Amino acid sequence: MALVDHDSWDIEYEGCERLRHQLLVHLNQRQQLTPKDTKYMQLTASVKSGLEQMHKDVNHLKVVLDNAVTWETSPEEELMQRRIDFDRLTSQLREINEKFVNSSRSNVLANSSASSSSAWQDQGPSISRATPMDAESLKQRKAEILEDQNRGLETLSATLSRQREQASQLGNEMEDQNNILDNLANAMDRVETGVQRETQSIGQVNRRDSTWGYWLVIIALFVAILVVIFV
Repeated sequence: MALVDHDSWDIEYEGCERLRHQLLVHLNQRQQLTPKDTKYMQLTASVKSGLEQMHKDVNHLKVVLDNAVTWETSPEEELMQRRIDFDRLTSQLREINEKFVNSSRSNVLANSSASSSSAWQDQGPSISRATPMDAESLKQRKAEILEDQNRGLETLSATLSRQREQASQLGNEMEDQNNILDNLANAMDRVETGVQRETQSIGQVNRRDSTWGYWLVIIALFVAILVVIFV
């Protein structure tokens, strides 16, 4: 699973679409031929191998889709669209397979009717019995498609729940960071107030020191005057 490229959806999907288109072309060409034609047998073999290859490609495409959902490598809207495209491609693959089986069955019945009328009568009831079987099979396939879609929606719902939890955790972390920043701002304000107070104290000390100097000069001058007068 880890070796699958999470971003290879477009390439894988386009490859499945090209193969689907090729199968439809071969089926249409095959319907215009009779089973005795050499081209008919070649197209039959080509359709069989193409169906096998498309089954493999669709399974691999599902792995790519599951990885994209698990690792959340694409936006939610794109994942939803990929799920819709995958379900549609799966349904188209089933229709192609059913068309191939029905056309092969019709050709077999046509060959049987050409060989004898009794064989046609024997095949008649089987055809009438096949119709409800096909309807039941179609219902079952529709139910499988709906089940696949429900699983996809449940996966997306779980992804959204995880993202909501992550968003909530991120919001809590942001709130904690804001509280830390507020506490840091308050501490800085206290430090700034203390610095201003200490600066004012230093200024007062400086002013006192300068005043004492003046007084010393005045006293020295006074002493000098007395010396000059009395001496």
